[in-house]
Amino acid sequence: MSTLPSLLTALWLGVVPGLTLENTNILGYDETRHWTDYNRVRADLALGHDRYDNLSARLIVDNESRYVERPAGLTNKTLIHRGYLQYRGATHLWTIGRQRVPLGVGRVWNPIDLFDPIDFQAREPNERRGIEAVHYEYAVARLANLDLTAAQGKMAARLKGYLEVADLALVAVWDDDLDRDIIGWELQGEIGRTGIEVRSEGGSFHDQLADRRHTELIVGAEYGLANSLTILGEYKYNDDSQLDYGALQLSYQFSMLWSGQVLAVLNLDDHGSFISPVVSYSAADDMTVSGGALIYHGGEEDEFGAQADQLFVRLFIHF
Repeated sequence: MSTLPSLLTALWLGVVPGLTLENTNILGYDETRHWTDYNRVRADLALGHDRYDNLSARLIVDNESRYVERPAGLTNKTLIHRGYLQYRGATHLWTIGRQRVPLGVGRVWNPIDLFDPIDFQAREPNERRGIEAVHYEYAVARLANLDLTAAQGKMAARLKGYLEVADLALVAVWDDDLDRDIIGWELQGEIGRTGIEVRSEGGSFHDQLADRRHTELIVGAEYGLANSLTILGEYKYNDDSQLDYGALQLSYQFSMLWSGQVLAVLNLDDHGSFISPVVSYSAADDMTVSGGALIYHGGEEDEFGAQADQLFVRLFIHF
């Protein structure tokens, strides 16, 4: 009869670790803080098991240093970017811990994501902090699944079906911190065989304190041309603020090593704008250098004009 220590030893011997290291450094300049420097060292540890391949764990730890010229100061902190345990079965998926819970299908905005929404004005818009949560997915049928998420002060439920022409989901989100709940949708599919991908998300937002509802939604499309040019457009509307926004993003692969992207966002009512061009160079398989800018022009609401223009150079190294 196996004792507990021998059982734990057998489990430990079957663990398969995988460790990667990344370093990201972003040197920037803006009108208010002048020179800034952000450096992140990221350790990514993934654990699997050679006998229990449906169990896994992941721990991502970041050490971040920030320097700002005005007011002069240097800060350093270490934090957990991801840290979760996961069980993946034939019909069930459980993830417990700090994780990224993706809600919505928007590329510039995703209004129904109250957990960790997109910030298109960030220097790294694809970086999401994640949240501590319990996430569960159940395969209702071969082409449909239900997922539930519970975090501190927030809950979400989504029923998603993979139809012949599009993927459609009904979403319900509760946020006690914002005193808000949402009944909404996700829609994503391709128009015939044209190669044009369309997407939409949005819903009815209920402000619990004011006891009133408003509608917020996005509609977008994306198309990749044969010459490596990709065009993405997105429109956002909020009938509470009565504001309309439009976004256009162009991405182009100049060569095997060089690529470029420009995102332009416009407030269609007061004509405030935001433009972010970025050029990237793959210096090696595990090294990328990119340079870009965040350029603002305010409208009547001064929504974008209150921001300072920024220039930045980003160096990413993967070990």
